[in-house]
Amino acid sequence: PTYLLGAMMAAQLYHYCGLDVPDLEEKIVKGEFGDVKEWLKKKVHVHGRRYGSLDELLEREIGEKLNPDYFIRYLEGKYGELYQVD
Repeated sequence: PTYLLGAMMAAQLYHYCGLDVPDLEEKIVKGEFGDVKEWLKKKVHVHGRRYGSLDELLEREIGEKLNPDYFIRYLEGKYGELYQVD
């Protein structure tokens, strides 16, 4: 279950990073990760063990607790057409 939680958190952080970092997709394609690294440092890494739980970190830094909807959208986008999932 820990890998699943990590993947869910990654999808949610990716969504919110995209709101704050202009042209996120384009930067990733070009291999320009500086803005993403700074965003993660500011929102996640700098806090270390400050918060008592993953939900507390997410709620304080991005405004909501762990939400599986972001991961579900990612999976639907990646595999929906391949497996003909509506």
